[in-house]
Amino acid sequence: METRILIADHDEKSLAGLGTLRVDLHYATAMAKTLDDAAEAASRFVPDVAIVGLSLAPDDEPAALVQRLREACGARPPLLIALSGWDESRHRDEALAAGFDVHLVRPVGLDQLAFILSMVSR
Repeated sequence: METRILIADHDEKSLAGLGTLRVDLHYATAMAKTLDDAAEAASRFVPDVAIVGLSLAPDDEPAALVQRLREACGARPPLLIALSGWDESRHRDEALAAGFDVHLVRPVGLDQLAFILSMVSR
């Protein structure tokens, strides 16, 4: 079965760059620019992995973002990857404490992402 990836970020460059997953790595992908769109896509698309820009978090609360996406996915929660523009350890720690499984800093290298995705087998 093909790995399904939800990419959610308000940043156009980020969406375009991560969209190469569909072309270069041949993953099934869904894209969203808002939290509402991401939650709707997650419930419909049921992703194995969700790469989510932390900027989508309401009131800068990453835990609210995690909760909304996990609820939308139901009984089959995805691997949640936080995407941030900040490379300080406190940002990583906050994302992981909120329930994200992985924290990545923009720009994300395709090799780095391919390595993480290679460990996902659903």
